[in-house]
Amino acid sequence: MPFFAALILGLVVHAPAVGAEALSASAAGASAPQAASATVAPTVSALASQPVAVKGAPTQAVAAPADASTAKFSRMAPPIGSDGKPMTPEQAWHIVNTVQVKPEPTSGPATVLISADVVRHLAPATRRAIQQALLIIYSEDPAYLQAYRESTRPLSDNLVGPITLSWLNRFWLDFKMQPVGNLTSASVQALLKFASIVRAHPQWKADLVGADLGKWIDGFEPREQARYYQIRLAGTDDEIGAMLWLYHLDTDSNRNAGPDPDRALLTIYNYTLDAADFTLLASKSKVVDHLSALQDKAYLNQPLFDAAVLDALKDLGKQADAYLPEARAVAITTTYQLTQASLAQLRNDARVPTPVIDAVAGLTDEYASQADFNEAILDATADIKTPVDPYVPEIVRAAQSQTTYVLTAQALAELASSRRNESVPPVILDMLKGLQGLQYPQLWLFDRAVMARLREGVGACPTGIPGSVADARKVSAEQMQQLSAVLRDPALFAQLEALWRKGACSNVDALSLPQLMQALYDRFRPSLVATARKKPAFDPNKPVSWDGNGCGCVLDRLDGEVYGFFPFWMAGPKQNVDFSTLSRIGYYGATFDDTGRLVQANYGGSFVDLSQTSASLPGDFVSVAQRHQSNVQWVIQRNDWRSWTRLDKDRKVAVLNRLSDDIVRLLSTGLKNWTAAVSSHLPFGTRFAPTNGSGVVLFFDGYPEDPVSVQAFNQFVDQLRSRLRKARAGDRIDVMLRHDRVGHGVYSYTNLMQLVADSDKNAVTDLLARVDRDRKRRPNFLVLLDEPTTDSKKALRESVEAGLHGQERMTVLRQIVPVITFDNDNWQQLQDDIVYAQDNFGGIGFWPMPLSVTGATQKTDPATPTLDALVPKAMEGVQACTLTRSISECIADHYQDPPGAQSSAVCKTVCENLYAFRLATKLVLLLLVGCGVAYYASCRWREWMARYHHAPALVVAAVWILLGLALLFCDPFLRWLARGYMIPIFLVLFIIAVIAWYQYRLKARDDQP
Repeated sequence: MPFFAALILGLVVHAPAVGAEALSASAAGASAPQAASATVAPTVSALASQPVAVKGAPTQAVAAPADASTAKFSRMAPPIGSDGKPMTPEQAWHIVNTVQVKPEPTSGPATVLISADVVRHLAPATRRAIQQALLIIYSEDPAYLQAYRESTRPLSDNLVGPITLSWLNRFWLDFKMQPVGNLTSASVQALLKFASIVRAHPQWKADLVGADLGKWIDGFEPREQARYYQIRLAGTDDEIGAMLWLYHLDTDSNRNAGPDPDRALLTIYNYTLDAADFTLLASKSKVVDHLSALQDKAYLNQPLFDAAVLDALKDLGKQADAYLPEARAVAITTTYQLTQASLAQLRNDARVPTPVIDAVAGLTDEYASQADFNEAILDATADIKTPVDPYVPEIVRAAQSQTTYVLTAQALAELASSRRNESVPPVILDMLKGLQGLQYPQLWLFDRAVMARLREGVGACPTGIPGSVADARKVSAEQMQQLSAVLRDPALFAQLEALWRKGACSNVDALSLPQLMQALYDRFRPSLVATARKKPAFDPNKPVSWDGNGCGCVLDRLDGEVYGFFPFWMAGPKQNVDFSTLSRIGYYGATFDDTGRLVQANYGGSFVDLSQTSASLPGDFVSVAQRHQSNVQWVIQRNDWRSWTRLDKDRKVAVLNRLSDDIVRLLSTGLKNWTAAVSSHLPFGTRFAPTNGSGVVLFFDGYPEDPVSVQAFNQFVDQLRSRLRKARAGDRIDVMLRHDRVGHGVYSYTNLMQLVADSDKNAVTDLLARVDRDRKRRPNFLVLLDEPTTDSKKALRESVEAGLHGQERMTVLRQIVPVITFDNDNWQQLQDDIVYAQDNFGGIGFWPMPLSVTGATQKTDPATPTLDALVPKAMEGVQACTLTRSISECIADHYQDPPGAQSSAVCKTVCENLYAFRLATKLVLLLLVGCGVAYYASCRWREWMARYHHAPALVVAAVWILLGLALLFCDPFLRWLARGYMIPIFLVLFIIAVIAWYQYRLKARDDQP
């Protein structure tokens, strides 16, 4: 690992920091990359006289800055050593490799297996400690929480039963403990020791419990594996901190954020902070104070309890609903009592031995929890030699139980101790205020956006871009003092303050910046994420309603595709959309279940049926977009693939085939408008007959990387394209992915190139489609870019350049479309992103799509200084985005050739009413032909025309010529078809007119006597 050499001994690294990105703490244990299996011997003589093949150690000395290109960063801040100073990589490696591996005991009490009977007679405190330790370790695991909240409380009943033993077994497997699958005194003590470490250092929990650390350790030689597992399980603070830092230094540049922890089948989350959220974040500490008024009050059912909680938190408004699930979880109480009826039932069922029933007959008191009740049963049957554990569930079922909701002092304390309920200090909220109203489709994007704002607030490593608003977001000295008081971490604050004072960054500062921002963000992340996470509801009664407001059609000279994404929760009142700069719009809301059926996310209904219902309504949004020549594509999203891994190859193919069926049904649905009816009667009408969208965008986030799944995906895309063409439906198939997945799995560079090659091989054969401006139809790769985009866009290009070469590199780069979330503030950064995308990629996308402001032009903002001196105009008539302050105008000025070109009022009118103009042109042409036929076939008609000097025919001809010219210049299809042939077309028309005139003159002369 040559990057260690660039970090040890205080050597200065000269590598550029472009592309360095922090990894979300939430994904620390979610992704599962393969650990490197090779080990490299270090050559740093200062560490040892003999090289030791140890993964994670410094590998070579750096003789020149050129080696620094391999330097990598860590999102984890350097641990503080015993000397009170940040630990260097050299010190960390030395600490880890001086740990003596303890041999596995072969005899003694630690190796004695504990039988089920012994477990039953363990002290109640020990049984309780085992279950509490498991809760501490696995409290973030969804499967554990589901089992923990079961009505029988198998993980909190003070019994080491089958469920508890299964989680103990997982702990043994995760930590390579021997003997696997058996309980010994040593394994119990190891569990309790590890839980105490996690409790004392919660910032280490995600790594220590996560699967990635174990896979990294498994890449060592067997003896080193034992050393690292020993440190992970029971090391000292210095040993664990050193190991984790080496782990992060080794893997943070290689690991990718896995699917969001909030992944769930048929569910889509949105991450946003509105004004009410900021108010809530500042006052979260008051939540427990408000709920304290309900302490020890019993509510007999959930509706009564919910009403009381909402009333207590009424000051929070709609945000109070977010606290209901957590309040219910801590307040629910089920009491147990053995009555005479319970005992009679036990005797009649005869499943519990009579001695056991007699022993528990005296338990007529009411017990406040199942754990207390179980404890009483075990105490009452202590003298019975027959194992009682198998009969405890029967006794519990027979007991009379009553569920109530009571916020006890302990429950309130649990709520108060949850980091999700911590207030966020004003100085942090001030740094994040620019995020208000912004929407992020995934948690990792929200994480990166928050860390980017924190970086700007600290003023660390400014961009240096003239006119960049980001560099003006630096907090004041007074706010930095507030931050110091909030952090209560002198070491972390000292590093942040140094960056704040410096302004400019050295290369070493740039490398350490991501880990510092991550460390700062981790202090407040649970509360921020819990507040930002939204599960938007789908309302079928809220249709999508768009109005172009006279914007015209998509500009014909755009330098690439411009995508906008419309999430389903934005539906509602009519919205003005500037379609002139949106060539494609992705509707985000469709997902599919384990059978392949398209489903509306967060609703469960058939997406195809809902879409067909919408398409049958007048003024549906697909028709409105198509009227402006903007194409609508349906985004098919799924991020939960856990059930996919259990399917064999045939079953996977069957699921994708069913999905293909639904997509074909979706896109082949005809629109119910007059243009669809008219198109079928026009020449080439079938080519222009509108259908329900132009294609799909496949957003298979976290899609499995095994060869079978990758092959199934490629076949699915190719076959779907053929089926859509056969159905005469929109056949564009684009792929959306997160930035850190580029180059991995189904999105590997080889496979991306394969998708393009398959598209070229399966080219469209329709004659008219061959002359269509969109005839290539290669798949676009829509890449969600994280913030700051000034770094991530460059990292994206560099990664593709490193993975491909020559023609393949150019091909893939031209199909990549970076998708950004614009904050409506940093207009100079937007202009830079647009120009960069124009020069390097095949388009640019916006999440969500920009909506024009009704009745406002907003050319300047009084709060923003004029930047004419700093940002010169690109050319005459083209303005900087800081002045126009409009995404549409910014695209028109900087993303087309020639820059700043706009459609004329005539072309806007023609294009928006294209089908009417086409129909009128053909009707007038038929009338003109009729006049000509009548002129030659009817003497009376010739006399009548001659009487009026052929004025009627000339008027009809003039109208047809005007309509024809309007279509020739403004019809997107004819304009593209006739491009480069305008002069020959006019020359031919002129020759025809001259011939007709001379024919008329000659005929008039011949008619004279």
